Amino acid sequence: MTLHQLAAFAGVDVAYAGWRGEPVDARPEALIAVLAALGHDVRSPDDAEAALAAARRAWWDAGAPPVIVTWDAGAGTFPLRVRADRDDAWELVIRDEAGVAVTLRGRLFELPATDHADHDGAVWCARTVTIPASGLGYHDLRWRVGDADGHARWIAAPTRAHGAPGTDPKSWGVFAPLYALRTERSGGAGDLAELRRLAELVRGKGGRWVATLPLLAAFLDEPCEPSPYAPASRLAWNELYLDLERPSPPEAAALFRQSHVDYRAQYRWRRAILDELAAAAWAQPAHLEAYARLGEVADYAAFRALGEQHHAGWAAWPDALRDAPPPFAIDDILAGRTPVDPVRWRTHAYAQWAMDRQLASLSDGGSSLYLDLPVGVSRDAFEVWRHRDAFVLGAGVGAPPDALFLGGQGWGLPPLHPERIRARGWDHVIACVRHHMRHAGMLRIDHVMGLYRLYWVPDGFAATEGVYVRYAADELFAILCLESQRHACALVGEDLGTVPDAVPPAMRRHGLAGLHVAQFALPGHLGQPLGDAAGTQVACVNTHDTPTFAGWWRGHDIDDKLALGLITDEQAARERLERIVARPAVSAAAGEAAGIAGPAAAEAAAAVAAAGGASESETARAALLGVVRHMAAGAAPVVLVTLEDAWLEPEPQNVPGTSHERPNWRRPFSLGADAILHDPRVLALLDAAKR
Repeated sequence: MTLHQLAAFAGVDVAYAGWRGEPVDARPEALIAVLAALGHDVRSPDDAEAALAAARRAWWDAGAPPVIVTWDAGAGTFPLRVRADRDDAWELVIRDEAGVAVTLRGRLFELPATDHADHDGAVWCARTVTIPASGLGYHDLRWRVGDADGHARWIAAPTRAHGAPGTDPKSWGVFAPLYALRTERSGGAGDLAELRRLAELVRGKGGRWVATLPLLAAFLDEPCEPSPYAPASRLAWNELYLDLERPSPPEAAALFRQSHVDYRAQYRWRRAILDELAAAAWAQPAHLEAYARLGEVADYAAFRALGEQHHAGWAAWPDALRDAPPPFAIDDILAGRTPVDPVRWRTHAYAQWAMDRQLASLSDGGSSLYLDLPVGVSRDAFEVWRHRDAFVLGAGVGAPPDALFLGGQGWGLPPLHPERIRARGWDHVIACVRHHMRHAGMLRIDHVMGLYRLYWVPDGFAATEGVYVRYAADELFAILCLESQRHACALVGEDLGTVPDAVPPAMRRHGLAGLHVAQFALPGHLGQPLGDAAGTQVACVNTHDTPTFAGWWRGHDIDDKLALGLITDEQAARERLERIVARPAVSAAAGEAAGIAGPAAAEAAAAVAAAGGASESETARAALLGVVRHMAAGAAPVVLVTLEDAWLEPEPQNVPGTSHERPNWRRPFSLGADAILHDPRVLALLDAAKR
């Protein structure tokens, strides 16, 4: 079928294995929609033959790939796509990051041919140039063959990331969404001051890691999108979390008492203070101006200022601004010679500078940030406005049906175009990775399978009707490993859900840790043991996308699936019965694995009972502590405990596949940060990880 041939050539899978192992075929309509979004001229299967011929022609006419990779400073090859009967002169200029250049020259017939194809009535072939070994880094390649020329990026990368599993001593830490970690001072959501206090507690207990959800920029006015996984940019921080270092107004305490985070109200009072701080800081602008000229800080600040001026996302701006005008000069912005409000611009530039400084200070004293790089950005995001050609606006990233959410997920994030972003040398991806690694000791790659392929849901299609689009995984691994070594930042891949067979061995080869979620490996019957984490995994009881331990224990996740219509009454009854059987099995396995059987079990129960709570809560807490001790005693190089498991919080932070149906990303901790730091249940949980 020609449509399938076109899809294969374009890197679009026509089928995939579902989470139960069953084959899932892509609908022809979905294939056509994705191929059209990629830029192929196809509206029906009848168009596929002409579109395939055009795609092959464009591939050969490109003359060379836009990116090549070598490993561990070894030599490599660079293919040139040329007519087989031509013996033109060729030239390759290789320039490293220091500007040192090496030039190679020769005749085409001197080069070995590795591939042939009929193209435009002639035979074409790929001839390879051997490039010498060089130091690690990014190299610019300029090639010329006859009257054709072009450029490419050569990534000379280390095979393994920094801090690969087994290279560092075992360590532990805590996970807490920053918005949930609040006090009366911080108001409706936590900030970096509270994260710093938590880091001090962990460090004082002998821990190392403080893990949180993405801290990236968010739209908190118009449009309002607080999800940390649909950020306003992956190149900017969320100014909501800045430690303002001054007394809070009365409305902060009122917001602290609300049951859910009111992001608009929280941002409103903090923004008034932020404007004052920015005005004062710009009175002495030297450091600020220097920072604003780095990367895309100035453009991002202009983008946010324009968004506030028009009270809408960029798609609703006037044409001249919507279509991403050339970058505005900082001097012109400050002088009022652009459409950008200079006062708003100063605030956003200052906020990024201040967040950068405060994040840098968090690592002082030995604790390390475990940050999270989301798979994409909001459709309204800065990058989509500024780098429109790098994104595909006719589809959204998601996930097929799996055990976490049977209805599939459509996240609505515009995917990066796999070929256009390669043609840019992956510049945007490199910038995103560097932005995080400036401050992270460990970086979690959300949906690590996206290095190989992403599940695209075409606009107008259900989340169950998406198709997979492939990416150049070797090139992305090379970027991650190179930047990881340069920034001394370890890497973790979120490898949950539908994972292609190629992903686990590639992660091991390149030194990325995987995830072991103990909740997925709990025993279902008495006599079964707890599942063990491997020495290549970061171990945790749960994640932000799963029930809390207490929520699982009490079956709240089953109730929620029934309420959302994902399971029937009969299925819910069966799952509840299975959970009733599983609870004593978990208690027994946790007690045995942690070495607290017999009299020690009663002693442990008495210790947790001192923290208060009903008998069921005591049993659940004893099981939790046993599971954590089991993880800590196992092979996992890093163990993370979820802070709110300590007081048996039953409600999740996020229910995958829902938005307005559930208060995702808006539930604060039921304990304020001041109480958390001294709560005996919290200290007991940290001690379990430490021991």
